[in-house]
Amino acid sequence: MVPLQARVKAKTSQRVQLGVWEDLSGRVMTPDSIEGWIKPFYEAGIRNFYICNSPEEIAKWVQAARGFKGARIHAWMFSLNAYHDSAAVWSHREWGEVNRLGENSLDKSPYTPVYKWLSPAVPQVRRWVKDKAAGYAAIKGLASVHLDFIRFNDLFLGRKTQAERFHIDQRQIEPQWDFGYHPMAIEAFRRQFGYSPLELSAPYLSPEWIQFRMDEVTSLVNEIAQAVHARGKMLTAAVFPFPERARMMVLQDWARWDLDMVCPMNYNSFYREGPQWVKYSVSQGLAETRHRSKYVSGLFVVGASKADIVQEARESVAAGADGINFFNASGLVKAGMLDVVRQLNREFNGGK
Repeated sequence: MVPLQARVKAKTSQRVQLGVWEDLSGRVMTPDSIEGWIKPFYEAGIRNFYICNSPEEIAKWVQAARGFKGARIHAWMFSLNAYHDSAAVWSHREWGEVNRLGENSLDKSPYTPVYKWLSPAVPQVRRWVKDKAAGYAAIKGLASVHLDFIRFNDLFLGRKTQAERFHIDQRQIEPQWDFGYHPMAIEAFRRQFGYSPLELSAPYLSPEWIQFRMDEVTSLVNEIAQAVHARGKMLTAAVFPFPERARMMVLQDWARWDLDMVCPMNYNSFYREGPQWVKYSVSQGLAETRHRSKYVSGLFVVGASKADIVQEARESVAAGADGINFFNASGLVKAGMLDVVRQLNREFNGGK
């Protein structure tokens, strides 16, 4: 399938696309307040705004962005994580993803209350996620539907996240973090291979079981792509860093997805890696995707120095990235980094 971005020329003059993520779920804003929110970022050089909110609110953002030449709004969507969705979704306990202990994440969230995982093995879940994406894709003037949390739970966390946020030491794949064991997934696997993964002494080491779960997500993404492209919109996604790490950590095989643009979250600090690691991550991703889709490198600004963000952006572009996304907009402001965005925009785009 030819990605939409290969058939529709983006209306922008930036050589290196600059963007921000911001989760504004549940926040109702007027058109004037949205314009006021956009203005300082736009003046600094941001042209892509990845906003998480309802379709009704996102439509307001698209309307407000028309006053800013080249500004584009992307609908950032929680996909297999129902945290931002109504309690009505949570009440469908049979939709919840299940770990190797048989625990349902809608009953017992792993790591954090934010993790309310849904199973891609459940037909109703797949329909619900596709309908949600189609609702955003119906917004006139929207740049893209932007998938996030389109994965399984973290089998393990980054070194810094383990030590400093959750105070755990993960030395193996433990059952409470290992998800994908929904009864429907197990039955589908049994039909294909003749046995249950739970019959294995170490199912997390089974190449067949690993690939089966990754394929569940890949097929869902590619079905979403068909629906979104049919409405003339691009499909983009925030994903874990380079493909092998994404596959190992969250069973996310994003190099095989029908995306128009991929946004790997190259948050080096999570893994106790230096800025130079970002170039490695970008290179690894492009070695697999071979520019079939645009590559935008996601940088984590919270707690980072200005010098580090500049270096990480330069490393990304040197490795072949088509753009830079900053997580997040409010973090840029709190850290006083809009001047860094201006500097990078002048350097990469001549200030356009």
